[in-house]
Amino acid sequence: MNNIKKKIGNNVRRLRRLKGLKQSELAELVGVEDKTISRIEVGGNYPSMDLLVRMADALDSELTEFVNFSDKVTESLSEFTKEDMKVIKKFISILSEKF
Repeated sequence: MNNIKKKIGNNVRRLRRLKGLKQSELAELVGVEDKTISRIEVGGNYPSMDLLVRMADALDSELTEFVNFSDKVTESLSEFTKEDMKVIKKFISILSEKF
């Protein structure tokens, strides 16, 4: 269950940052204390459904974005062909040798 709290919190943080808001600014928009947003973002608290709705409105997002746990990196990589992946791996290998 804690893993779910952290995933929701990470999504709240990501959406808040995309909107360019500080925790205190989001808190003011949705009518809670700063520490409430902080606790949610670190996975300490579940937000209520009412608070999720208010945050979605404040962040111009859909409720489903808070519970979207898909791995964006994995999804993005799945679009590459095997040949593309060989090139990417070679590039990473070259970079890791230089740095």
